[in-house]
Amino acid sequence: MNWRYWVLLWVLYCCVCPVEVVAKEADGLDKLSIEDLMNSKVVTATRSEQQLTDTAAAAYVISQDDIRRSGATTIPEALRMVPGLHVARISATKWAISARGFNGLIADKLLVLMDGRSLYSPINKGVYWDIQDRVLDDIERIEVIRGPGASVWGANAVNGVINIITKHSADTKEGSLTLFSGDKHGAGLRKGWQFADQGFTRVYGKFLRDDTFANSLGNDANEDWTSGRGGFRLDWANADGKHALMAQGDGYYSKYNENNAKQFDTSVLNQIIPNRVDQKGGNFLTRWNYNQSLASRMTAQFFYDAFEETQQLNRSVNSQTVDVDFQHVLALNEEHELTWGLNYRLSLVKIKPYNGIDQIFRKKYFPTTFNNNRISVFFQDRWSWRDDLEITFGSKFEHHNNNHFEYEPSLRILWKPANQHRLWAGISRAVRLPAVTDLDAIIKTNDLTVNQIFKFKQFEQLTSDVVISYELGYRYWNSDKFSLDLAAYYNEYSNNLVGNTEFQDLFTIDKSIISKSTAMGLEATIAWRPLDWTRFQLSSSFIDIDIKSIRKLNSILASNFSRDPQFLAAFRSSFDIASSIELDLWLRYADTVLGTSSSQKIPGYVALDARLAWKPSKHLELSFIANNLNDSQHPEFYDGTTVNPLQVERMFWLQGNLKF
Repeated sequence: MNWRYWVLLWVLYCCVCPVEVVAKEADGLDKLSIEDLMNSKVVTATRSEQQLTDTAAAAYVISQDDIRRSGATTIPEALRMVPGLHVARISATKWAISARGFNGLIADKLLVLMDGRSLYSPINKGVYWDIQDRVLDDIERIEVIRGPGASVWGANAVNGVINIITKHSADTKEGSLTLFSGDKHGAGLRKGWQFADQGFTRVYGKFLRDDTFANSLGNDANEDWTSGRGGFRLDWANADGKHALMAQGDGYYSKYNENNAKQFDTSVLNQIIPNRVDQKGGNFLTRWNYNQSLASRMTAQFFYDAFEETQQLNRSVNSQTVDVDFQHVLALNEEHELTWGLNYRLSLVKIKPYNGIDQIFRKKYFPTTFNNNRISVFFQDRWSWRDDLEITFGSKFEHHNNNHFEYEPSLRILWKPANQHRLWAGISRAVRLPAVTDLDAIIKTNDLTVNQIFKFKQFEQLTSDVVISYELGYRYWNSDKFSLDLAAYYNEYSNNLVGNTEFQDLFTIDKSIISKSTAMGLEATIAWRPLDWTRFQLSSSFIDIDIKSIRKLNSILASNFSRDPQFLAAFRSSFDIASSIELDLWLRYADTVLGTSSSQKIPGYVALDARLAWKPSKHLELSFIANNLNDSQHPEFYDGTTVNPLQVERMFWLQGNLKF
């Protein structure tokens, strides 16, 4: 369309033309300096508040201003900003997101939290990213820890932890309306108010529709996605601030089409079977904070989560999770801060076949209900040995019903050789516990076109995946102009769990597992702010995965490669062109990923994104956003559920945000 090229020329004109920078009246790049960002508070690494600079882990924080200026409309899009995090879009609804290797449609080595509530699915050993969303303006920050976090968060925090932290209701008293339309469409509405001296609440709703994917021939992939959600948050504190209560809840639905490629007849391969997927669910979380004194803080939390998915192709599944958590932070003296806690989690999963009139196959599952209990305790001591040296050590101990005991220790050291220099090192052990899709099934049938009976193993017959991780990092910052962050790691994996593809998909194509492997890598981030109205960030990561052994479980040849690009790089630049005009450019590169055939290989690609925003008033922002400006379409990841990888297309949309 011609108007798109005119807008593109306008963006390029703004980039290359000299402009006069005037005094800024609206929030801009001068809101937070690089030094302020380096001193940001982080809670994910140790479950107690500390400065980013003094965190003995590969930590990164996405601020609310970063989210706004990225042009992201969903949480996975915002996560592309994290150095060393491989974020690849598979289809309109599906994402592959992981840190430090072993990415996939359901990446099983990454723990994701939202306000302390685990988003890790008990069904598919990962995160359903299409149902994890918010009005993005309500997110305060996103903390990302690359590397194990199991010593405080427990199982499944193997290669990293993502913690999405939403704003306190007192910070969202005003109303907010966001509308965007173009190659994708959506709307978000939030309204907050105060109901007591220290009581605040808000409600929100969000709608999204996206069908911007093509097949390898450039035709519409017909995998359209529609989703909607709504919820609330309430915050209250007593007069002296010692007691605080938070409660929040969400309900959502998601509907999408997909075209699965399955092998169900040995004479016909890669048949395309249309499938309709309906998802719905909700959750409720409440937390009580008690600040007994400056030296003693306690937190008690409860959450309930329910999820249901129906696939027209083969089955329906639902899960329910109940989680109770207690934590106590106690300053023993000036040198030692002890953090300890207890947790209990119960997950219930039920599956049943979908036997509609349009069902191709009749299936039965045995058993149909799976219970998973977990109880755990952890402790951690932050020891300020000297003014320039801090040691953090601790462990989590877990008992669960597949194998009686797991221990997940960690030792981290932070050295402050100079005022603006930090050197840290760590060694950790972490595990991934089995999910329902790890329960290998025995298929009993005489004819693939009639009834199939899937008899699953029990959790008691499984052991956990284990990683031993060694890390080293360095940070440097120079006032508010420059910062450098480096991290290196070496991980040793022992993978014992086997994904049961008969349950996750309709038919088995490949059942193999990387049994023994190592991964080593480097991650680097440079932030530079030469002028008050400009900011640049360059990040890159390199990973080398060495697969030591593979366990093959059928006659299909096992793959001897991972689905992770060896090299990732990104360059972000932000300009406050004038008091009311912002320009953001984002260049991303991902290395080639091999496939089982040449048509399933993911070639290396470069993507250029842009955002041009105008603030005609304090309460209104209008922006034009473009993704993949330099390429009409390209694939980013292949998950094996289609004949060939789907193509991410070039996209344009207009967005408006009104505060009232």
